Amino acid sequence: MLAALEDLVSSGVPEDKIFGVTVNTDEESDTDLWCPRYGIPFESTGNVVVVHTHKTRKAPPEFAAALVTADTRADLNGVVKHTLEVSKVSFAPIEAAVEATGMESGGMSPIGLPEGWPILVDRHILDVPKLYIGSGIRPSKLVVSGSIFADLPGVKFVEGLGKPRG
Repeated sequence: MLAALEDLVSSGVPEDKIFGVTVNTDEESDTDLWCPRYGIPFESTGNVVVVHTHKTRKAPPEFAAALVTADTRADLNGVVKHTLEVSKVSFAPIEAAVEATGMESGGMSPIGLPEGWPILVDRHILDVPKLYIGSGIRPSKLVVSGSIFADLPGVKFVEGLGKPRG
């Protein structure tokens, strides 16, 4: 993850969009526990969903990622499927996502994903001044400006990607 952050800065991403890293225990890393424990609003916390996409029903799966705030859930079978123009979208099996990303389950980050992956980001994240996202491992989170995603390659901003939880 450190290499991915260094690559961002060396590619011209302003350092003032990267605020730091939090530390927590592995047990409290799940968003539903982490936010209340540390007093961080769900709308200031990002969750990454790693998905398998299929261009046709018989095609082998390809990976993609969706980033939404924790007060929403990614609309896989509507917005994600339509945006990626695929016939099928499903959650990637945890083992496959861990192997493909090199990140821990529960610590997935949109920063440092393999090159070439489509990364969908809910458009409103651009306006989140301080966003807490996975760091690649469970016991920490990266703290960045939501506007950092405008500087990442492969990112597509999608209005309404996250649907309110309810």
